[in-house]
Amino acid sequence: MRYIPCALLTFAAACGSSDPEVSARYYTGTDSAALGAAGNQADCATCHDNGDAKRGRSGNSLANIAYRASFKGGSAPALIDGVNACVTGWMGGSALTATDESWLELEAYLQSISDPAVTTANPLAPEVLADDAAYATAYAGGDAAAGAAKYTASCGSCHDGARKVGTVASYPKSALKAFGAGRIAQKVRTAGPPPSSMAAGATDTTPGPMPFFEPSDLSAQDLKDIVAHILAS
Repeated sequence: MRYIPCALLTFAAACGSSDPEVSARYYTGTDSAALGAAGNQADCATCHDNGDAKRGRSGNSLANIAYRASFKGGSAPALIDGVNACVTGWMGGSALTATDESWLELEAYLQSISDPAVTTANPLAPEVLADDAAYATAYAGGDAAAGAAKYTASCGSCHDGARKVGTVASYPKSALKAFGAGRIAQKVRTAGPPPSSMAAGATDTTPGPMPFFEPSDLSAQDLKDIVAHILAS
């Protein structure tokens, strides 16, 4: 069920949207990617679903996101702050302002798929282990054959196509293999520079930005299998 305040329908009509539920063009596709740096190919849908199955995505669903009490584990007090954390810190773009047309349309879209009664902030819980060796031990023994499909679902859309995130092209699988099991698992669990890596004291041992996958996003067994698949490729 989608929640669509009347004001949003008026906004959509004023903007010429053909979709009565408000245009999603700043959620997915080229308009969304253009919020980032020149050449950025990542959009909101790269990490966040909009109410459909997560399909291996790392970020919280954007369904019911608009009215939360805070965002990014409390580091972003308002919705626009949470959006800008991704736009500037991950996609490499300039911060949106409250009067930007792109922000107004994205805000309206997020409100259209959110229930105002859902206000509890989402937690943020990257899995932080002591070092690469600890990750290597924790994620050893995976099934490389089983990991092939899991890799495609959770990793392939960026790494198999050298998708540019901000100004950095995603590493191909062959390059990931060279990092070894511990560094691969550490990157998946704690990610890159802020705001993706929210783990205090975590050492980012692999360069470049990417979102982190909490255990609720990607199970321990799935990550074991993915690591085994990458190393066997």
